[in-house]
Amino acid sequence: MSEVTIRSEAKPKVIYRSEVRVTPAGGGIKLVSLPHETEPVPMGMHGAIAAHYKLPKGSYTPRAATLDYLVGATAACLLGTLARALRVREINSDADHLHMDAVGEHEVEDGVVILRRIHVTAHLRAKSSQRETAERVFPIFASKCPVHRSIEKAIDITTELDFQPTDAA
Repeated sequence: MSEVTIRSEAKPKVIYRSEVRVTPAGGGIKLVSLPHETEPVPMGMHGAIAAHYKLPKGSYTPRAATLDYLVGATAACLLGTLARALRVREINSDADHLHMDAVGEHEVEDGVVILRRIHVTAHLRAKSSQRETAERVFPIFASKCPVHRSIEKAIDITTELDFQPTDAA
């Protein structure tokens, strides 16, 4: 007689539910009501995305696209995660010392515009003596970012550190 092992993997406990409301606002704009925001955030389309969907100019109001918000949300979350990691190591991460630039690359698949890649460059101004610490933290910080972890299997996300010494080496 063979023995059968049954494994039961418990589902992780839900600790938060994002509840949003989206309403059409005309001109291709959607108004997105987000938690703790006093005003809805307008999202739409522009440029190459509108052209791909063959929308004639004047038939839509150019606004940041939902895909732009996804790139922005990824960079914002990565910035917060890196800033916390640097602060713990006593490296200044305020706006005068740290900012990020992100570029999302979109392709068309089956007629749908898809966000395929996001490249994020972190620009850090710090003392030369802090470079080694920053370079040690940088390769692992993204794995602690909630947005990165949520989408990394679908979107290739790369990061780069631009270290700018504030003093002579």
